[in-house]
Amino acid sequence: MADIIIKILTPADTYDLLSLEELKTSMGIDPADTTQDTQLEQAISRFSDVISTLCNRVFAKEDVRETWRCLGSRRLFLSHWPAKEENIESVECPRGTILDPSAYEFEEKSGKLELFESRAEPIVVTYTGGFDLPEDAPPALKQACEIMIREDRAVIRGLETSGIRSITHKEARVMFFDPLASAGVASQKSFGWAMNTTNALLMHYVRLEC
Repeated sequence: MADIIIKILTPADTYDLLSLEELKTSMGIDPADTTQDTQLEQAISRFSDVISTLCNRVFAKEDVRETWRCLGSRRLFLSHWPAKEENIESVECPRGTILDPSAYEFEEKSGKLELFESRAEPIVVTYTGGFDLPEDAPPALKQACEIMIREDRAVIRGLETSGIRSITHKEARVMFFDPLASAGVASQKSFGWAMNTTNALLMHYVRLEC
């Protein structure tokens, strides 16, 4: 496995995959209704981070410098992608020796950089890569984030409103809530569908370690 050191030179302003406006539109919430804005914004940030963690990558566009050692082949996959060829500031191999662009080929969509000849290490790549968030996030990632937020809110509502039970003895009656009763068959099916759908969407964006 390659040894990679990633240094963020310019961090992103936001890592949110959705804007508040997008989420409110998808959930049918009136844009003029701001009573839930704080909760929705927190949910967007939280589940955007969940997706980033599940995919083992940062989606936001950032300026990055990566140092690669113990590379088993002439190919390396940058941590932030997609990236434009013109956004590759330099490829040093070894450190301090800048390669001419004719010495390597870069695939923008996958972030794969392939050297044409074996080179000495370390290999240092300075570049800008990722998505301009939240505007340019792929629709599939936006959809996964929406599903997670919807399911989370549905579970919370279920815990608040489901499972009402009562015990009656003579003229006395005691009412109480059973939180476990909210996890009915319908809820389980909904949760299972949500997990399967989000996993199917996210599998195409996972960053695999080299």
